[in-house]
Amino acid sequence: MHIKSNNLIRLMLLVLLATQISLASASAGPQTTREEPVEAQSVFRTKPFLQNPIGGGITVSWFTNVPTHGWVEFGADESLGTKMETLIAGQVVANVKQHKVRLDGLQPGQTYYYRVCSREVLTYGAYKKEFGEVDYSETFQFTLPDMKSPDFTAIIFNDLHQKKQTLQQLMTQLEGVNYDFVLYNGDCIDDPRSEDQVLDFLTFSNEQVNAAEKPVFYIRGNHEIRGAYSVEFNQLFDYVGGKTYGAFNWGDTRFVMLDCGEDKPDSHPVYYGLNSFEQLRNDQLDFLRHETKSKAFKKAAKRVLIHHIPLYGMDEKYYLPCAELWSETLNKGRFAVAINGHTHSSAYHEAESLGNDYPVVIGGGYSANNATVMVLTKTGNSLHLKMIGYDGAELGDFYF
Repeated sequence: MHIKSNNLIRLMLLVLLATQISLASASAGPQTTREEPVEAQSVFRTKPFLQNPIGGGITVSWFTNVPTHGWVEFGADESLGTKMETLIAGQVVANVKQHKVRLDGLQPGQTYYYRVCSREVLTYGAYKKEFGEVDYSETFQFTLPDMKSPDFTAIIFNDLHQKKQTLQQLMTQLEGVNYDFVLYNGDCIDDPRSEDQVLDFLTFSNEQVNAAEKPVFYIRGNHEIRGAYSVEFNQLFDYVGGKTYGAFNWGDTRFVMLDCGEDKPDSHPVYYGLNSFEQLRNDQLDFLRHETKSKAFKKAAKRVLIHHIPLYGMDEKYYLPCAELWSETLNKGRFAVAINGHTHSSAYHEAESLGNDYPVVIGGGYSANNATVMVLTKTGNSLHLKMIGYDGAELGDFYF
């Protein structure tokens, strides 16, 4: 009886050990992603898109359908010749589907050619790795901003709310406009639920504006904050300075981008206690106080403020903590113009008309009767902003 009991205990221990080994193996993830490589044309999920073209560098991002090892080949001519990949603490980032590679040490005003490369990862074990073939994108080009050149053209969208037809129609109004970069000023990706939903519109919008060759700045609106995938935006985008607010120069013009957060108090029941924007807004007040005293800000020939929710021109019933917190500092900044959205109704407010020391221009919405695109052009000492409607009508023509 005693012998049988010991055998039973040994059997139970063996079963328990086998179970633990199985669970440990499962938690470590599969060593092999697939037995056969996918077709080369199926590796890329998106074209590359450019972000954060400041500080003598630019970020190239793209997605693949399968885990890959990705890198960028680039150079001053189409022979390329230089390879760059992303390392974290000495380890090359591989076996991933989202790729983000920073190209640094570039020359302002120089045109560069590049292509993205992805090698499918078939096996990614501790001591064994197997790869499929390398897939190459077509060759693209970009030009970094030249700090010595005062001229540029930017196009600005807001409140698209994932309406592809609206964006496509607005782009037809820009035929012949040779723009240098793009600003998406909030509420363009609506209540992000999943990666599939976000990439569907992001891919479409980036291809519309040719983001493979024209860098894009993505400014967060209140609708980008909502939804299960919203917290992934910090990984999805390469924000200037690593934050959802910041500043950069294009030529001798200084752009200051802010993040107003949500349009209701943190205590509102729809947020379930998961929002806390008070600290973010206070952090931006500290940022603004430092920014407006900085050498780059003071030396700028023009200063442009851009954020999604207006501080002026909103109905008093709306929640406006940013106006109370930031206005005093912003009004000392001698901004040429503030560019906003959110209201779905285009508007222009002259300086000092509503307590604002700078002009305020608000873009429209997403429907055929109120959608707008703005074209901001700097030529010499003149800053020109044109607002164009869905049907091509000129809704505003301002010089600052």
